[in-house]
Order: sequence, then structure tokens, then C-alpha cells
Amino acid sequence: MKKKTLVTVAYFMAAMLFVACEKADTCKFDETSGVLSCVEKSYKTVKVGETVWMAENLMRFDLGGESFCYNDTLKNCYSLGALYPHKVAMEICPEGWMLPSKADFEKVKMASPEMRVIKAGFRYYDGKYADENATASFWTADVYDDSRATLVRINANNEVVYENFNKSIATSVRCIRKN
Repeated sequence: MKKKTLVTVAYFMAAMLFVACEKADTCKFDETSGVLSCVEKSYKTVKVGETVWMAENLMRFDLGGESFCYNDTLKNCYSLGALYPHKVAMEICPEGWMLPSKADFEKVKMASPEMRVIKAGFRYYDGKYADENATASFWTADVYDDSRATLVRINANNEVVYENFNKSIATSVRCIRKN
């Protein structure tokens, strides 16, 4: 009887994930409150010039299995946001939102309190995790070559550095909306 209950629960959870995925792009943005409400959570935003930035790390799950929680622990996705390889990062922002370019990042002060930088670390392509509470890394839409893309790293001293890194590592994502 227990096995049947577990299978039923597994099917129910899988169905819920598919429904959430199907509705994932039905996020609603309320300019007055500055909140982007999505199926998985509501995100605070910050307006910088004509661009609206998510002030929190994205926490959407990719059903292709290419979104990760730090140390493979679900509670870390809720506290740190999910980590994504570049290919997924380019496609995971809600409809009407996009992955920022390096130029977009250069116009915003990521270390400001409004941006709520969470030093979520990253995931190597081999499945090992590094730098939780030490660095925050965010993919940009900029591609350096076939195997590398540009990421923004905020180190322990809150210095912002731009690096070209292997696209298969998984880092945090912030999405933007341009008016």
C-alpha cells in the first residue's frame, strides 16, 4: 500500500510541475508595487532608468533537468535562487523579460542594498558546488565564443568583475524588462 501511495504522490507532483511549467510565462508585473508575480514566487524589482531589474535571484525550475539548487538541496533554491547553465539562462526569464547584457549590468550598481545580492555561489559542470556566501555570479546575454559566455561576479569585497566562463557551469540569473 505504501508503494502505491508514493507512486500516486510522485504522479501528482509531476503533474503540478507540468502545470507550473505551462503557466510559468504567465507572470504579471505590477508597476505600482514593483512586484513581478509568477507561479513559483513573487519577485521584488528595482527600476534603473528605463529598465526594471529583478531584485532577487530567479527560482524557476527547468523540467529538462538543467536547473540546480546549491548542494542539490531544495531549501537552497528558496533561499538562494536556482542556478542555471548559460543555455537555460538565455531562455528561462518570464515572457517580456530577458537576460541582461554586460552593458546592462554596467549601468546598475549590483552591490546596492536594493538589488539584494545573495552570494549563492555556482555549480561546476561536474556537479560540484563552490563559493556559497563568498561570491554572487550572474550570467549575461553576451557570448564570448562557442564554449564561453560573460558572467558578472561580485566577490567577498563587493567588487564587480566580468569574466568569460564555460557555458556549462550553473550560476544565478536576474532578468530585466526594458520599456
